[in-house]
Amino acid sequence: MRENVKQVAAMDKSTIIARLRAHESELKAAGIEHLPLHGSYARGTAVRELSDVDVIAEFTPGRRLSLPDMVAIEDRLTEMLGIRVDLSPASGLKEPVTAQAAREAIVAF
Repeated sequence: MRENVKQVAAMDKSTIIARLRAHESELKAAGIEHLPLHGSYARGTAVRELSDVDVIAEFTPGRRLSLPDMVAIEDRLTEMLGIRVDLSPASGLKEPVTAQAAREAIVAF
């Protein structure tokens, strides 16, 4: 538990982006074409003990993923980063979220 707290305390947008890029080939193999970071970590306003890492997955065109597939990818991202990840498919975002995410997004790949 203590190691996890240390890891979370050291997490920032640069670290998140670096870790996602380090796993780019694995994530692309899972069907993710682009993966932007948005939300409080992208803005630098995350409350580290409470904030999830928010990412938007742009999937390979024509790739269909089931709910269990999405959960597995989200769980894998959480494992990679050592902090809870909230994965949203780009195609499912509503307008207010899409506009804000576009303004603050930092593309990992």
